[in-house]
Amino acid sequence: MVPQPRIGPVTADRLGPMDLTDVFAYLNRDPVLNVYLMALVLRDALAAPRDEYWAIRRDGAIDGLLHIGGQSGAVLPLGDDPAALRALADAARQRLAFMPRRFQVIGPRAAVEALVRAFARAGRMPRLERSQVYMALARGALPAFERLPELSPARGEDAAAVYATGADLRLEELDEDPRLADPEGFRRRVDEECRDGHTYLWRDAEGLRFRASVSALTGDAAQVSGVYTPPGMRLRGYARRGLAELCARLLERCGAVCLFVNDFNAPALAVYRRLGFTTRAEWASAFYDVVR
Repeated sequence: MVPQPRIGPVTADRLGPMDLTDVFAYLNRDPVLNVYLMALVLRDALAAPRDEYWAIRRDGAIDGLLHIGGQSGAVLPLGDDPAALRALADAARQRLAFMPRRFQVIGPRAAVEALVRAFARAGRMPRLERSQVYMALARGALPAFERLPELSPARGEDAAAVYATGADLRLEELDEDPRLADPEGFRRRVDEECRDGHTYLWRDAEGLRFRASVSALTGDAAQVSGVYTPPGMRLRGYARRGLAELCARLLERCGAVCLFVNDFNAPALAVYRRLGFTTRAEWASAFYDVVR
């Protein structure tokens, strides 16, 4: 359903720590859909020196939100009102010169499309666009399964496996090998994954069977990303069992597990639905590699 346009002029304001109450109130309208941004705000309190937060306000209330990650390259728009999205896209377009050379726009489909159109008017076209489905699994909805104590967080000694499979995953999903496109940044992210234990591996004598990462965690939800089974291990039920185990552990800490998946990835969609995930929103991603 297309949202009804709201009435009144909109303004764009850069946010800081004094705006935390308003931002939390806005994100808390849907803490599952907004879990990644909520986790960022909880961590950094709108004060990370290289990040920017912008709000579109109408009558003083937030009607759209934009995060620009100065180091991560994540450009995250939120909103559904057409006028607010146009203002959000214009604010993002004016910050193009300050964004990293490589960045990605991720969020609700209408919000992402608004930014892509605004960037195109500025002569910036994405390298790749993906239409996706945002899905969530509520506590109590996970079917019974055989538990998997072998699933464990990656550590320093797992860096080689995380590095290789992470690169294979990105090459398969995004038509890009990070070992060539961004070797320094990719190596840094792998080291952080192994240091912080955010990536989980299922390995045995045959090698890696399954991997997935937790990209955000709050009391309301956990976002899972990078779900991957090596090609030679597919069609054996490993992804379903590995993800079920990870979800079971996360649901002991929060009320829902969420993820987004390419809308053409029928095998992954089938696995997620069998585990009890349901569609929450239309999602999208656009990837940019800007030459300056």
